[in-house]
Amino acid sequence: MALAMKSMTSTKASIASRRTATGRVRGHRAVTRSARVDGGIYKEPHHGFSDEFIEETCEKFPEEGICDTYEAMVLLVAGGYSILDVRAKSEIEFVGNFPLRNAAHGAKFKEIPVINATRKYDSEVGAKVYQQTINTDFKSMVERAFPDKEAKIIVACSDGRNRTLQALEMMDEMGYVNICGLRGGYNMWNREFDSNFRRRNLPGVFKEEYQHGADGCGVHATGAGFQNQDAFQFADWRDDTEWLDALEPVAA
Repeated sequence: MALAMKSMTSTKASIASRRTATGRVRGHRAVTRSARVDGGIYKEPHHGFSDEFIEETCEKFPEEGICDTYEAMVLLVAGGYSILDVRAKSEIEFVGNFPLRNAAHGAKFKEIPVINATRKYDSEVGAKVYQQTINTDFKSMVERAFPDKEAKIIVACSDGRNRTLQALEMMDEMGYVNICGLRGGYNMWNREFDSNFRRRNLPGVFKEEYQHGADGCGVHATGAGFQNQDAFQFADWRDDTEWLDALEPVAA
């Protein structure tokens, strides 16, 4: 099975159908202001998350299956979720890591690779590439890190596609019931939030002004314009590495 070709929609449907068939769909209590554990950081206008958005987000996961970066932040600090980073150690060292040392939330991040990899120079390519092997200990490592099969876990790789889907499928088969994938993975997360869980400003000198008198934010905000906004570009968030498929049977 070529996992890279599997859509998020089919994976979500597969996991949801298994939960329904095994009677594991559970209700979720809405998070109220008194029950929130975010320390009040989402009350600040620059985060832009209302109590309603927080409550709706916590109610619809894990059944929704795939969360975006904003939903992931809410689930992390207000919904009792942890983030499982399934990238290779060498990749994390080269690209960057989730805030493992954050004083308030660092313990909520775990690193367990689906695929082990080392970066080595390839003379034919003229650049360093990842030399890969399947992590055959992935399942046992996950069970040690999350012994409770009802643990709430967001799975993330580089871009939320190949390895995230592999990990979700394996963990679903292992009996984990409160799992979802992070759309865009670490690459998209790092665009949106810094190591202190603060939303990053817009590129350059522009900043959202939520008190502005215009119809909305973005290009209508103070100091912003179509011409200025279009002048900035990010590198592609998608990972073009062809990662191994840990779900494929290994030839004898």
